[in-house]
Amino acid sequence: MEGFLEDDAARAEGRCLGLPVSAWRSWRDGLADPSAVSVALGVGDNAARAALFERLKRERIAVATVAHPAAVLARSATLGDGTVVLAGAIVNAEARIGAGAILNTGSVTEHDVVLGDFVHVSPGAALGGGARVGAGTLIGTGAVVLPGVRVGARATVGAGAVVNRPVPDGATVVGVPARPLP
Repeated sequence: MEGFLEDDAARAEGRCLGLPVSAWRSWRDGLADPSAVSVALGVGDNAARAALFERLKRERIAVATVAHPAAVLARSATLGDGTVVLAGAIVNAEARIGAGAILNTGSVTEHDVVLGDFVHVSPGAALGGGARVGAGTLIGTGAVVLPGVRVGARATVGAGAVVNRPVPDGATVVGVPARPLP
């Protein structure tokens, strides 16, 4: 079955994009063989997506790695378990993407980029060659991380920011050039 799963039973049992929305618990309880299905992670919040990934693994439900047919993936790029690559996203040579990442519409992940687990690269964002992004980080819409620059874990790069120097773990940076929020 194709469709959506929802933790909140009150929001389940409807339709979204023409597909059924099922309550997680009733769907899970109805599975005869959890290993016979897979679930793609469409949750935008990095921490929530990581928690869902772990929950699925504990319940022995496969987490699907999916790429839209209009995405461009270099043969030498690697995608971690549960990564979702959306339409128009480009992942170039030798890029290494961690588990549970989202590479959103029209994003560019250049050659030799390394993304940690549960990173979200928002629509139109561009990561220059050799950039490094730590686990759980959000790269905002239209943001640019220049080649070779490191962005720490659990950081946030604001929409439209241009990152030209390292960003520490947990920091939020905005602007051109990107500067930490006080």
